Amino acid sequence: MYDRAAIMKAAHRYAQTYKGRQWSYVYLLKHGLKKAWAEAKEGLTAQERRAAFIRDEIDALQFKTLRYDTITMRRRLETELASIAA
Repeated sequence: MYDRAAIMKAAHRYAQTYKGRQWSYVYLLKHGLKKAWAEAKEGLTAQERRAAFIRDEIDALQFKTLRYDTITMRRRLETELASIAA
């Protein structure tokens, strides 16, 4: 069973985030609901989503140019990933 109250709150937060732009509140709420339901159906917790995002960032580091110091970035991300996993 899905937590419908949490889904509506997430959709409202999404609409409030983009308030003041050219779209109406109804349009923003509609897109917020789409996003919130997709996240709820995916079934991942916030920590699992963050860990997946960090893993993707670590994988993307190999494509950065030599201009960036990717070793320190990788260490920081791996430390954060380890703290989430613990």
